[in-house]
Amino acid sequence: MTECEICGAEIAGKPVYIAIGDSKLRVCRTCSRYGAVVVDDPSAQARRSPVSLVSEQSQQAKARQRLYERMDQELEEGLGIAEDYGRRIKEARERAGLKQEDLAKLINEKHSILRKIENGEIIPTDEIRAKLERVLKLAL
Repeated sequence: MTECEICGAEIAGKPVYIAIGDSKLRVCRTCSRYGAVVVDDPSAQARRSPVSLVSEQSQQAKARQRLYERMDQELEEGLGIAEDYGRRIKEARERAGLKQEDLAKLINEKHSILRKIENGEIIPTDEIRAKLERVLKLAL
């Protein structure tokens, strides 16, 4: 007999295989509620034909590719912000004679957020963009 990897009790009958995070555990029926049931029997995966595994993997790869293409398209279309927004914000801030800390206080945002926006590491949310446009009197 095998033991439950959660409670340590001996498993009567067939064990249940669950996933908790990235871990897969062999558990008793009682402890199976603590995770998502992955497969009842690992040998069931071995019984699948290699052709079905290949087609499943290719379907997953195609789905992933479509997702990435859609994300790229949404980024390109949905930004509605100039490509050089970071440089424009920095120049406007410097023209106004403000330090990053001062501007961050004026728009009620963290200094680190403003720094990342100016460096082009993140794209400002619509709310932050509106605040920057209002305070710096520029259009992004």
